[in-house]
Amino acid sequence: MSIPQFATHYYLPETGPFRSLSELSAGSEDPVFLDLLTRHERDPDYRRRYGRNYIGVRREVEARLHELFVARGGKPRRRHPFYLVLGESPWFRDLIADHQELRIPLADLDPEVTSLTFPDSFIALTRDDKPYYNQVFLLSEIDELVARFGVPENDQLVPYERYWENEFELYIEVQLWDFPLCSI
Repeated sequence: MSIPQFATHYYLPETGPFRSLSELSAGSEDPVFLDLLTRHERDPDYRRRYGRNYIGVRREVEARLHELFVARGGKPRRRHPFYLVLGESPWFRDLIADHQELRIPLADLDPEVTSLTFPDSFIALTRDDKPYYNQVFLLSEIDELVARFGVPENDQLVPYERYWENEFELYIEVQLWDFPLCSI
């Protein structure tokens, strides 16, 4: 199985790359980010849906992700990671009509600040019925990870709400715990 040699960061043109919803403070009035949480209600081209508890759950998952990464020897420089996918994900890209993408060669990612989960960290850290759940992998383990579990098929046409209900595994998530070393 061929391992992609890059990771892709998807972002909206109005926010730019490497921004995090988790960095909103409680009661924040940032209109751009707050708009993202409800945009699906008025924009049919915005297929990503956030529940009422999304930010709280996301912060809990990220705290666990941080803890597991540090336990594995990671040296995060941020409290909240930036998210990428190993290779590319047409499914993730197409959740939002105007998604932009930035590809970063794996060789340009600093191993001290890069972790992976199989699949998405929300699924990986909230379930426990598969051998790769509740684990954080290091960039140096990518060959072993792919050899053991493969690369998920990411071209399935799965509605976003069914993704969470049915535990589809569409990509390996890459977490970047610092700004990328490459120029943006």
